[in-house]
Amino acid sequence: MSRINKIPAFWRRRSLKFWLATGMLMSLAPIFISAMAGYVLYHGAIIQPLVEVASKQRQILQPLQSVQLSLWDISESVIDFAIDGEERRKIAYQNKADQIDRDLEKLTAAMQEQGFDISTINQTQDEWRELSTLSGTILSGESLRANAIVGEEIEEFEALINRLAHHLETVHDAVRIRNENTHQQALASLTLSEYLAATGLALSILGALLGVVVINRSLVSSMDQLAAGSMRFSGGDRDHRIEVQIPRELANVADAFNQMTKQIREQEDTLERMASTDGLTGLYNRREFDRLLAEEIRRAERYGKPVSLILGDIDHFKSYNDTHGHQAGDEALRTVGQTLAENLRETDKACRFGGEEFVIVLPECDAQAARQAAERVRGAVQARVFHIDGERTAQVTISLGVATSTGNGDTPDTLLKSADLALYRAKDHGRNRVIASV
Repeated sequence: MSRINKIPAFWRRRSLKFWLATGMLMSLAPIFISAMAGYVLYHGAIIQPLVEVASKQRQILQPLQSVQLSLWDISESVIDFAIDGEERRKIAYQNKADQIDRDLEKLTAAMQEQGFDISTINQTQDEWRELSTLSGTILSGESLRANAIVGEEIEEFEALINRLAHHLETVHDAVRIRNENTHQQALASLTLSEYLAATGLALSILGALLGVVVINRSLVSSMDQLAAGSMRFSGGDRDHRIEVQIPRELANVADAFNQMTKQIREQEDTLERMASTDGLTGLYNRREFDRLLAEEIRRAERYGKPVSLILGDIDHFKSYNDTHGHQAGDEALRTVGQTLAENLRETDKACRFGGEEFVIVLPECDAQAARQAAERVRGAVQARVFHIDGERTAQVTISLGVATSTGNGDTPDTLLKSADLALYRAKDHGRNRVIASV
């Protein structure tokens, strides 16, 4: 890497043809044929396939990843509509549905053009139409609060979303496999080109030796980086960057490849973050909480350290919603979640447990420190003032139950149950208070 970075800008601007011409000029007659064969092989079997695969993958992966992200958005819109019945959910859904229609057309056309089996994408189209029909039924009906049947439709809706996501992942795997095959062919061509270079070296004099050195320094090392980087990406290393500065054509291939991997990594990070966080508050969701708590209890048992749990519930939240509206209620939930995050240690994990309930996992925290943390959170929530419609103000309070592991075979269920009982006692004793389990 350091050797490449020291190459002057003049040489980095030189093209592939320049380096090949230089090698041939430095070679005598015996090297001329092998140099030409090497150029044709490099350009036709390695460089061009890599350029084409980068370009063609963008034609497939961009609409494919757009559909994957849009599916989560329409899922959120339909489910939120079923919950609150707001008309703006329909508009958000329709915008994303139109985007999916366009992206599926682009994806199908790109796959047909590149010779992929489109049976899976056709099945995806069929299930998308079925999902669209079901979505229209849900969006035209009553909210979940008024019609329990919508709950069954939502379950069917989520099952269709999952099947669509599975089909799209199958398409993604097919693209990845073709990419790996292209890389294998490029590696095979690279091996052959090195053999031709070695043969030319054996048949040449000092000028041929110098020509091979020039070609090797300008091409082979860059091709090795491209091939190795492609294999590392195929193997799952999404953070690897290919650093090629010469020749210019391969540098362009490396830049295109790096841009593609960056987009894939960002979209994968977005999907992973969506799967582990609550969309309203930005805190960890219930599924991630279950994983975190089980992990911290195992760590606590291994190292003999305590782990504490705080379970909180916003007091009289239904009355708050009825008085100020669901939009103000959502803002209150977001603000309470932010308040929790601001008043905890970096190692503590705040999660939305469900509805107006929150839960905090405190690693290596004894009962006294956990109670102090809960009191700090309770006071911070009580001190928050909410401005509604720019005129009215409101406040909420929170009741909290605290539980700490005993070191005697604690499980996530027992620790959560202890915190829940403590929370029940806090509410039973007047709310807006902290009570620790005995």
